[in-house]
Amino acid sequence: MKSIKSKVFLNFSSTVLPMAVGLLTIPMLIAGMGIERFGMLSIAWMIVGYFGVLDMGLGRALTQRVAYKIGSGELHHIKALVLVSLSVVLILGLLSASFVSLFAEKLIYDLFNISTIYLAESLKGVYWVAATIPLVIISTALFGVLEGQQYFGWTALVRAPLNLLMFVAPLIALQWSADLDVIFSSLFWVRSVALIALIIIVYGSLKIMPKPEFSWQETKLLFSFGGWITVSNIISPVMVYFDRFYIASVLSVSVVAFYTTPVDLLVKFLLVPLALVGVMFAVFSTEWSKHPQRVIESYKKSVWIILIIMVPFTLLTILFAKFGLSLWLGSEFAEQSYFITQIIALGLFMNAMAMVPYALVQGIGRADITAKFHLAEMPIFVFLLWFFVDSFGLIGAAYAWTIRVTIDAILLYWYSFRVIKGVKCVI
Repeated sequence: MKSIKSKVFLNFSSTVLPMAVGLLTIPMLIAGMGIERFGMLSIAWMIVGYFGVLDMGLGRALTQRVAYKIGSGELHHIKALVLVSLSVVLILGLLSASFVSLFAEKLIYDLFNISTIYLAESLKGVYWVAATIPLVIISTALFGVLEGQQYFGWTALVRAPLNLLMFVAPLIALQWSADLDVIFSSLFWVRSVALIALIIIVYGSLKIMPKPEFSWQETKLLFSFGGWITVSNIISPVMVYFDRFYIASVLSVSVVAFYTTPVDLLVKFLLVPLALVGVMFAVFSTEWSKHPQRVIESYKKSVWIILIIMVPFTLLTILFAKFGLSLWLGSEFAEQSYFITQIIALGLFMNAMAMVPYALVQGIGRADITAKFHLAEMPIFVFLLWFFVDSFGLIGAAYAWTIRVTIDAILLYWYSFRVIKGVKCVI
């Protein structure tokens, strides 16, 4: 348990400083760029994050398979799995970059409601975003390799400055120019340095492994798991980010920031749940084959820990949303966003509580279950978004998202209960 606590702390610490820096830099970015440009920056962050999960699920699959192989003592397949995965994600990264570049003009001129004076720089900025996508996809796979080996110290060493510079680099670029192409280029250079660091670290971690031994069976298992992860990775971020695109196209880009800023802020407060679940996924994957009862005990403890953390956070957010936003971004911004923040806080509580069963279901190798849940939820969310935005405007998007994540949490706890009951019946 001591080892798990230290790994959770490392995961946690790699996001604490970046979150604090984000709180300080976002007001400066808004002041320096203006609301509309900052709205585009928030969408750029979203696009880079979204394409980071379009790796055929191989980042998550590598974590699960590497952890499982280490837990079962079968180390001879690990290098081959890593080499095959990196080859595939490199191709996927280049294809994704080409896709975004190809449709850049349609994205800027047709999809988004952008003021004419920002169109040219927005288009140039999208090309920088496209160039960043392969770096993100490859990095995701490399992080997966390190997490499968439970090298959370190394992942924290890379993630902390990476997450910090995603806020600081645009602020530095802003000293030269507020143009979006200059701002977006800073994200590319940050990701480039992070990728180089990851390549060096992963290469060193694998040197002690036996020579690669290719296996079609292991490769099939990797891609089967990754395939289902891909379904979730495509649909889940769509459900997370589709509301922003919908707001930008149906309402206006100028109001996106009033929605995305409180959402992005609250998501960053999921530090401990994310840190805990990141470690527990690797632990569940490693121990499930030999110690399922130990996994169940860890699962129950993790649920209680997240509950204890999230209840006071949610209550404080609801009570002090308007006051906190006024101090941070001013009373005018707070007036537009505080009720959205309160609704999102409720959804965030459900989202956090769903993290542990999500990690359990995928950790035991049933990525197909989470994918099927997401497939069922997607049309429901689209309907909810249309209905609530049409009925309530900007705040309707917050209602739709909160209802969707609540449904997701209920489904995950239901299936996790079945898993636990099945193990107890066998024992």
